[in-house]
Amino acid sequence: MTDAIVVGAGHNGLVAAAYLARAGRDVLVLERRDVLGGAAVSEAVWPGWTVSTASYVCSLLHPRIVEELRLGAYGYEPYRKDPASFTPLLDGRSLLLSRDDAENAREIAAFDASDVAGFRAFDAEATRLGALLFDAFEADDPNAPHFDAAARSAFDGSVADFVERYVRTPVLQATLATDGLIGTYAGPRDAGTGYVLAHHYAGRALGTQGAWGFVRGGMGSISRALALAARIAGCSFRTNAHVARILVRNGRAYGVALDDGTEFEAPLVLSNADPYTTFNALLEPQELPQQIRTKLATWQSEGCSLKLNLALGALPDFTARPGGATAQAHHRATIHVAPSIDYLQTAHDDARALGASREPMLECFMQTPTDATLAPPGKHLLSIFAQYYPYERADGPWDERKREAAADAIVATLARYAPNVPDIIEARQILAPPDLEERFGLHRGHIFHGELLPGQILGDRFPTQTGIEGLLLCGSGASPGGCVTGIPGLRAAQAALAGAVPAR
Repeated sequence: MTDAIVVGAGHNGLVAAAYLARAGRDVLVLERRDVLGGAAVSEAVWPGWTVSTASYVCSLLHPRIVEELRLGAYGYEPYRKDPASFTPLLDGRSLLLSRDDAENAREIAAFDASDVAGFRAFDAEATRLGALLFDAFEADDPNAPHFDAAARSAFDGSVADFVERYVRTPVLQATLATDGLIGTYAGPRDAGTGYVLAHHYAGRALGTQGAWGFVRGGMGSISRALALAARIAGCSFRTNAHVARILVRNGRAYGVALDDGTEFEAPLVLSNADPYTTFNALLEPQELPQQIRTKLATWQSEGCSLKLNLALGALPDFTARPGGATAQAHHRATIHVAPSIDYLQTAHDDARALGASREPMLECFMQTPTDATLAPPGKHLLSIFAQYYPYERADGPWDERKREAAADAIVATLARYAPNVPDIIEARQILAPPDLEERFGLHRGHIFHGELLPGQILGDRFPTQTGIEGLLLCGSGASPGGCVTGIPGLRAAQAALAGAVPAR
């Protein structure tokens, strides 16, 4: 028997395991894949390439976790993405935003000089809301911190209303609104998307509130650092270990059983799996407390994001900013296809009615201009996060034809802005929501383990203490929710150390 078993070696499970092991507990982590990290992995998808297969950028990993687990000593090396965003337009204009206020003013003024002050005001308020959430994330009751009326109004409102309050240039509005839509099956005019935007401003991993960046070596470097911290503290790992059941007797969890029948016993089980998998797949219905059954019945978890990873033989050459012989500033930015709020809303509405966006919202990243080790010499990796491609399509289930058609549509959409893209693609990896579910164990392909919308945020996520004695939830379905934060894992470890697992 061991002190604690962690089901799933996603980044939150690794955080929980590392904290428990550092406190002297005997911890066993069981991972169904042959690689640790869940969705925060770097994989050799093609020979010579290192791909951040799922998650791709860093901001919300909590600085406390980085410091206390000494992740920097174990290979974690984040760096800021600058410029922040690049949004090209079909008329040849474009918008490039960076950390340089004067440069931003020039870029914005080329569209509307009055939006310069509006953008500054927007950024100040979004940063303020992010700071409020950062402070709330570790609170005993995440709903307890006092959010003023302006904050609550932003959380409950739409991201479109939020950005339109400050700026009026369509491309600037859309660029800012994308942070309220990522991973969320809602349109920019839907209530609650204002919270999603604020959540994406809550990080301080780069030392600046709301800043986003890359991790050298790809996102797997985070998981490798966490796993090494846990191993050095004495944690044990088993990969290719598929947990089939959480064992419960008389209302108390006492271990797990693998799909081959092997059983492991422990007085504490921490599940890094999503809520649906934890409570519907790994437990029997009669074992669930009523509060869990009630929450499961209304839990929204419809993945709508498709990840397309492209191996490129050269850099994209954008009509709005020509030149692809060497990397330019805009190649280092988040590249958006998001010309207006109306464009984003139509992308959402099409998916609801037709099964997929005819003209999708795209967020594109190239880390290779700042980390050449990820690709063969002279080549580049383009990571595209596309919406909306829901798990359950109105036009019938996903199949290979629909996967290829979605990838073709995404490439064609990007080619309208960078015409050379189709000709420089050497390989592509398509991960539709069912693929994200199968590969990473994300129920219905939802990257956050459930929507980050009112009713499912902060203290309204699933409880860390599940109501089954000895069973804790340590994944993103628990507070404060999704993104690579590590905080659900930290909160679960704290709960365990507060009394759930006695020291030997």
